[in-house]
Amino acid sequence: MPASNEAVLWYCPDSAMSAAAKKVFLTMGIKIKAVDPARTGQTVGCLFGIRGFDETPGAAPAPAPAQPVLVLSGFTNARLDALLTALRKAGVPKIGWKAVLTPTNVSWTFRDLCAELEREHEAMGGR
Repeated sequence: MPASNEAVLWYCPDSAMSAAAKKVFLTMGIKIKAVDPARTGQTVGCLFGIRGFDETPGAAPAPAPAQPVLVLSGFTNARLDALLTALRKAGVPKIGWKAVLTPTNVSWTFRDLCAELEREHEAMGGR
């Protein structure tokens, strides 16, 4: 049973992969907030549409990431596991850059979140 507050911030440069993942999100009743490359200078909170995180006029976009980025909000552990299983069963390749929305990263720009995910990914040996 989907929770009404489940949402994903989703960026994916691969249109086929993006379509397959979006189908899973929709089937599971998860709200999708697609990230437009022109808005990567906005905060994660703004991109999620969270009250108090308004659009920053003139925020310069960063170069778009080369890989998919998935940020999750409002998921229980069980629903997160179900989502990852459903993505795998749908043939969606593993998403290396994943994060959960936190009180800290909600105020980061999408570009800064991606930079942190890249550092974490590299620290773990690129796995």
